[in-house]
Amino acid sequence: MSEDEVVVFRGHIDECLRHLATSINERASKGSWGAGQAKEPAAKFCAVTVDTVARWLNKVNSPIGEQLIKMLCYLDLIGYKVIEFERLPRVRRNFAELIGFGLFSSQEASQLLGYTAVSSLYQVLQGTQGASESKDQKMWDVWKERKQDLQRKKEQAQEIYRLDIPLRVRPKAAIQQEGAGTSPCMQTAVMNIMDGLTSLLEGDSFKNPSEKDLKILKQSAGTILRLSARLSTLSSMVIMSNGQKKREAPDG
Repeated sequence: MSEDEVVVFRGHIDECLRHLATSINERASKGSWGAGQAKEPAAKFCAVTVDTVARWLNKVNSPIGEQLIKMLCYLDLIGYKVIEFERLPRVRRNFAELIGFGLFSSQEASQLLGYTAVSSLYQVLQGTQGASESKDQKMWDVWKERKQDLQRKKEQAQEIYRLDIPLRVRPKAAIQQEGAGTSPCMQTAVMNIMDGLTSLLEGDSFKNPSEKDLKILKQSAGTILRLSARLSTLSSMVIMSNGQKKREAPDG
């Protein structure tokens, strides 16, 4: 991809949906006929109603299963870079696009790969579960066989599901530059937030959570898992850095 490629926005799925919602609301007031019309391309691509898309954008609920795969593909189609989608191994992302662009249903894809439950396929394509080497190879073989069909579907989708509203866009190079480093102010803010969060989590409220508290936590499971993964990565970096320093320190 070229350095001057235009990217609408880069972020996690919930951030991209929020950005899309803001862009639509800037064009037409919430709940108006124009706002509904602006959601129609996403609704048709994902094979859901406009009201369903509205609920996703308003954070009433989130796309799951095949609808999530389709929404990831749709956001990518209109210029969004969704972090969860970008981080998938290429072979699984390619296979997910076969589902997202309608070459297979999730059920057909699941049977093709030999999964007894379609939920197992969803976990693999969402990056929460690994796949055997044989299944990865099967995904690759199927994608190679259908990649020309997929390309035609993408080209058709560019016209059929085009989003006819203005979106704030930035060159890809600018976004890459922003991600190259973190400013000292941002680092300080992040550390302050982590200190505050640690204090809250160590408080009494989380020692014996009620059924209501647990229900709320379950609703935020995705956020909790992402936070856990980020903190685990940071912890590993610190441990590796300390180990490196010990190896480099002179004996004495």
